[in-house]
Amino acid sequence: MARYDLKALRSDLCKELANGFQKESVEMVKQLRSKYKSHPGDWEGMEIWSKDKYTRTLLDNGNGHYNLLILCWNSGQKSQIHNHPNSHCFMKTLKGEVFEELYKNPDMTSCERSCGCKMEKIKDSVYSLNDVALITDADGLHRVGSKSQTEGAVTLHLYSPPFSSCRTYDDDTGKSTEVSMEFDKDLSQQCCARSCCGK
Repeated sequence: MARYDLKALRSDLCKELANGFQKESVEMVKQLRSKYKSHPGDWEGMEIWSKDKYTRTLLDNGNGHYNLLILCWNSGQKSQIHNHPNSHCFMKTLKGEVFEELYKNPDMTSCERSCGCKMEKIKDSVYSLNDVALITDADGLHRVGSKSQTEGAVTLHLYSPPFSSCRTYDDDTGKSTEVSMEFDKDLSQQCCARSCCGK
C-alpha cells in the first residue's frame, strides 16, 4: 500500500474543504492530519530557517477557504501570545517538540480600569512528532514555540477560514496589538499548479 504522503493530505484537504469549513469539518480535518505521518522527504526544501525568528511558509491557500502552512522554529524560538480571529487553528508536529501555553482571554474593560493586567495562563501542553492539536478563540489565546533549547522543530498548520491579521497580547498588561500575517515564502501557486487543488 502506498504511503499516505503530504501530497495526498493536501489533495484530501482541498476536497473536504472545497465548500468552506463546516461543523463536521473539525473531525474530518483532525482525522486526515492524524492519518498523515511526517516524512522529511515530503517537506524538506519547503521550509525556511532563521536565527532571528520563527518562519511561515504558505503551502496552499485552499481556494480562499483555508491556509496550509509550514512553520519552522529554531531552538528557543516562540510566538507572542495571539488569537485566531473567527478561525480554527490545527497544528501537527512534523519534527521535534513544541510547547503550547494556553491563556484566558483578558477582560479588557477590567484591565483598562486597573491600568493593565497580567495574562492568565490556563494550561501547558507539549506536542511531539505527529501529534495534532486544535484551538479556536473559544478555547483561549496561545503561545507556541520550540521546546528544545538545542534542536529546532517544524509544524504544519491549517487555518480555516484564513485570516490576514491577528492580535498579539502583552504578557504583563494584556494590551493587544493588531499585526499582519506575513509569509516568509509563498508556494501556494506552485502547489496548486501541480496537484493540490486538482488543477
